[in-house]
Amino acid sequence: MKKYEKVLLAIFGSFAALGIAAVLYIWVGLNKRRERQEYADVFVIALPMWITAISSFVVITILVSWRLRKRAETGMKPISKLYNCSFIVSFLPFVLLIISSVESISEGFSFMGTSWYGADAFWDTFTWNGILVFSVIIPVFPLMIFWQLLYIIKRAKYRKKISEQRVVSSD
Repeated sequence: MKKYEKVLLAIFGSFAALGIAAVLYIWVGLNKRRERQEYADVFVIALPMWITAISSFVVITILVSWRLRKRAETGMKPISKLYNCSFIVSFLPFVLLIISSVESISEGFSFMGTSWYGADAFWDTFTWNGILVFSVIIPVFPLMIFWQLLYIIKRAKYRKKISEQRVVSSD
């Protein structure tokens, strides 16, 4: 691992750990003083959550870059079959969301005592489950999209390097 990667890993790893600690402290602290601070929860907790998310993405990027470079230096293919498989599996939550939304066309979507069927049920299921639950509350889709983008960028980078090496070796 290069020296600048170690420094960035230490910095952003510390930010991620501090962000997680801040989120946990805010949840515990605000639950004890609930009567004084009713509406500030979302605004107070948003900054540490964003710091944690961005720091985690940077740490993941550094670790993946290091792993791929290490594989390339040892003569192995940088993009392994397991990494290809993880890219394909990263589409699974979206496929399950679509299946759930299609199922709700006939089964219906209920919210606060009202039920919808057809296209309304499809879009409501897609919105509530996809955007609110798995993008905001539990950040599954942002993480999957990040992983897919990282895979595409790294694959293009190493494909270009391999093609350049073939051209140089054939000359």
